[in-house]
Amino acid sequence: MNNSNENPDREQQPKNDPFDPASLRINPNMAAGAIGVKRKIVTVKVGKPDKMEFCRVHPSEAYRIDTAIVEDKTNRESYLVAPALWPELPDFITLVRLCVAVNRHGTVFLWPAKLPDPNGRPMDWHASMLEAQELATISWVRVQADMSAGSYAVFEATGNLPEPEWPDLSMGELLKLAFKTRFIDSMNHPFLQELFGAA
Repeated sequence: MNNSNENPDREQQPKNDPFDPASLRINPNMAAGAIGVKRKIVTVKVGKPDKMEFCRVHPSEAYRIDTAIVEDKTNRESYLVAPALWPELPDFITLVRLCVAVNRHGTVFLWPAKLPDPNGRPMDWHASMLEAQELATISWVRVQADMSAGSYAVFEATGNLPEPEWPDLSMGELLKLAFKTRFIDSMNHPFLQELFGAA
């Protein structure tokens, strides 16, 4: 008869067993330091928010910019264009407001909304998207195309959702991450060469 108080299962575990529960248990004094990680942003998507997700726009004016892009509709990508080239590309550039936004999963992205054509009539598509961006500075919103109305439908979250966490990166740093391989600063840029049929 075994009178030992030792757990027999414990006695059968090999010495230095890496799956020993005692060796894997979190030490409450070290938990925060051991598990705490900070997400490193290495890429930033450029595009409209998904119609199924709620998002917010950074409330600071420093995190929005009115600028020009060229859209690659085939690959669904956007190229940021240096201002010096805008007069050279009037038929290709699109004037947009780029806002720093974040979805409920904490993913940061640049949300473009087309600016009104100064020489044309206002379009409900453009105006409604700009209004959605503005509302998103104070509320969680979801944006969905309403084809019958010819504009975007904007839905405001009704729950008491927590405030978003914003990255500690400047607008310039976020632009660099978003357009690091898609910045047009020369008429010899490969995408322009392809656009003009020169390559």
